[in-house]
Amino acid sequence: MGYERVLSKFEAVPSDEVSLIEQMEVILKGKMEKTYVKGNTKRDAHPKHLAILNAEFTVEPNLPPELKVGVFKKGNTYPAVIRVSNASGNVQSDEKPDFRGFAIKLTGVQGEKSQETDKETQDFVLMSNPTMPLGTVKLFHDAVYYSIKYSPLVLLLKMMVTGNSKILKQLKNGRKNHTSPLDIRYWSTTPYLFGNDRAVKYSLVPTSNYKSTLPTQLTDSYLTDNMEKHLKEKEATFDFMVQLYKDDHTTPIEDAGVEWKAEEAPFIKVATLKIPKQTFRRAERDELSEQLSFSPDHTLLEHRPIGGINRARSEIYRNLSKFRHDRDNRAMMEPSGPIDE
Repeated sequence: MGYERVLSKFEAVPSDEVSLIEQMEVILKGKMEKTYVKGNTKRDAHPKHLAILNAEFTVEPNLPPELKVGVFKKGNTYPAVIRVSNASGNVQSDEKPDFRGFAIKLTGVQGEKSQETDKETQDFVLMSNPTMPLGTVKLFHDAVYYSIKYSPLVLLLKMMVTGNSKILKQLKNGRKNHTSPLDIRYWSTTPYLFGNDRAVKYSLVPTSNYKSTLPTQLTDSYLTDNMEKHLKEKEATFDFMVQLYKDDHTTPIEDAGVEWKAEEAPFIKVATLKIPKQTFRRAERDELSEQLSFSPDHTLLEHRPIGGINRARSEIYRNLSKFRHDRDNRAMMEPSGPIDE
């Protein structure tokens, strides 16, 4: 692994995990080299961005003491940059049902970071599904290995033979034609530390009065079109929530495929995300999407990612992001505040 990771008290690492992560990294890097020409190397996951947005993230002013941790210590308002994306590993039309990604980068964040190279930023990486169906490193590895080395059909057969057909159903059910990324709920799917002795998952709940509708004819860019219409007329708002870890049975750390049910781990609002009216369809923002890098590990130490999927993603995202930027001779960029203002 590229750097030594200090494990939390919540984690238990399988003996083969490091080798599985290293294998995935090699396979995914090879896929990127094969799929994209130099100068236009997209991400291995979430390559199609739908929007880059300015936002504000305001922490609740009267949180109980146990929730005043990291970025939530004070009722601060942080300028934020958001990347909205389709989750498919291929750049595809919005017509196709898919998961959506919603990555938030807070700026002006003071404190010791999980990665030494990080500047004054804090990322929250979320998806439009409460779980990561491929919730262990072994399942994640098998999906990468069999679908890329062979074909999606071979992966399908592998899942069925190993008794994991329910995962295929979860993946199918999670892919949807959403009205707009600004209308739907998001989850971190994976857990994070919340100080030294607590763990949480995050969720983002839409609260806007404005709601989009599906167009009569879905188009390649209908999701971006609907966001553009929304943000021309009204701001978009979300409640940012946390769930506290309860126990290994109901809120497991090492299997992101298990949903933390609200009745076991209630959602608690800790901040408000506001996306003001704005014009975001600009060439400068399209370029910025390729310069930016989002990762579960772009965090304060108090919010460090935990669990196998996060250990894998942190290592893979970091190395593939460096590979992508180096291959295209493109500088990595971390914003220090609102963009193009």
